[in-house]
Amino acid sequence: MIYNLKPLRKLVFGMSLSEANFTSRKFEEGFEAQKRLEFVAKTVVNGYNTAVENGLNDDLRAITKSKTKELSGFFHEGIGMGLYALDIFSIQKKNRFWKYIDEKEKKHEYMSYIGAGLTCGVFNASFKKVIDKGCPMSACLVIDGVGFYYAMFKTKKTLQKFYIPKSIKNNSFYLERYDNGIGRALWFYNSGEPERIQKTISTFSEERRPAIWSGIGLAAAYAGGVSLAKIKRLKELSEKHSLMLGQGALLAAHTRHTAGNPHKDENTVVILTGATSKECHEIALQLKRVLEGKKQIEGKPSFQFFLENIRNWLQQQEQKQTSLLIQ
Repeated sequence: MIYNLKPLRKLVFGMSLSEANFTSRKFEEGFEAQKRLEFVAKTVVNGYNTAVENGLNDDLRAITKSKTKELSGFFHEGIGMGLYALDIFSIQKKNRFWKYIDEKEKKHEYMSYIGAGLTCGVFNASFKKVIDKGCPMSACLVIDGVGFYYAMFKTKKTLQKFYIPKSIKNNSFYLERYDNGIGRALWFYNSGEPERIQKTISTFSEERRPAIWSGIGLAAAYAGGVSLAKIKRLKELSEKHSLMLGQGALLAAHTRHTAGNPHKDENTVVILTGATSKECHEIALQLKRVLEGKKQIEGKPSFQFFLENIRNWLQQQEQKQTSLLIQ
């Protein structure tokens, strides 16, 4: 006899869409980006529920194909979250997540790792298993998902008491990835409002601010929701961290192009990086080809080496713009 496990999975693992509402999260409401960001968050929750109800099967694949390109990355983030949750609690089948990112949907690998990180946060599971088994260049994004979870769902503990999990606290590379996730969550927490973002980040210690600004840049360019005037103001307020803001925007452009869902309006990326989204994607690809498969370069995690080179390139772009303005 074959049992339909969907109702049971939904009952045990399901998440209410109301969890994505700013009211439920106790975020301040009424700002320009609220509806957009709530819809984005609900898309992630929808992806999660779809994955835990179906598992990795043809029904799941058919549903993912029906999603609009612009929002597909968020849906796949939720799927990564759901499949990894099933793997954690399954007695026999424990490779749904890994099979999923190796299929045709590997183009959503980045967002899937972040989704797995959300699961690690929710169920207090070890993210190190993902890093050990996953791609040397991108598996570390699981920690970004952990940071996003804590800032989004353990807001007071993370943003007022500055909580850092023990598994992250004493590793500077892990802490940067964690703070990237906090930055992404702050985009939601502050509804993309530049002054509110700057004020919130200023409460963190100086050494943590650069990575948080990078997370803001990624969310601004990937999730969006605000006017270009506010993007320009955001860059002004980032001051000495504008390069980190640009780093996040470049990663967002690369992630979207990799998945085949670039924004139609790429002005945010141009403002924050000084380059088009395609140019950002191409430089990221060039660096990835050199680093792919390598866990370390010059004694550093390959992803850290990748980011350092990204910042060098962004700095060159900035210098070119300054030179043109002088002329």
